Amino acid sequence: MKKFYLSFLIIFFIIFTSCKDEDESGTDTGKITFYNISSYKVVVHQDYFSGPVLLEMPAGGSPRQVDVRVSDNHSGGSTFSIEYLYRLNEAEYGFNYDSSEIIASGIDPDVQINVVVDAGKSYNVQIPQPKELEFKSAFIQITNISDLPVELKYYGTIYKQTGNNAVPVAPGKTGVYKLSGIPDSGMLYQNLTVATSFEGAVIPEFTAQNGWIYYFTYNGVNAVNSGKQSLVFK
Repeated sequence: MKKFYLSFLIIFFIIFTSCKDEDESGTDTGKITFYNISSYKVVVHQDYFSGPVLLEMPAGGSPRQVDVRVSDNHSGGSTFSIEYLYRLNEAEYGFNYDSSEIIASGIDPDVQINVVVDAGKSYNVQIPQPKELEFKSAFIQITNISDLPVELKYYGTIYKQTGNNAVPVAPGKTGVYKLSGIPDSGMLYQNLTVATSFEGAVIPEFTAQNGWIYYFTYNGVNAVNSGKQSLVFK
């Protein structure tokens, strides 16, 4: 009888604790409905621009409601940072590719939205049109003027083109590759290789900065640095 009573108490304690946890967790969040009134697809980050992704929204799409944790700092509130996805004009940047679009990630430093989130309450947040964009990615473009398809490689890794996700760059075409995770001080790229099925050439090393496109041309023998161009927000 004692064993039965002890087992009953243990089971009751487990059930009570789990129910308590569920009730308490439900009171640790509020609801925010986001309205994207900008003309860009956006990514909403929790806290900083490099923070976890809370949600993605198309331009002019339907509002999205999400549960968010209550504000730890009620004097400053919770911060939501907006990343705008900006389509590059292929004619302006000299692209000659088969994909539908090339997208650069950018932020407006003034668009960080602060909301004091209280438990169980609901809020509406509008995501505005950016007034300026600081780009947080760079691109490398390979123009293939050889007679064979080429691939961009880094030792055993083969890069896929941004936009169309293709691997080979056909003769007479260009491959565009997005470079992400670049610190503000820049990043040195070495030992990138343009390769065909039979041979390859090392791309001259370069230091990439966010907001730039780096151009290279492969002629079947060498990969030649053919300049760079900064991205412009219009």
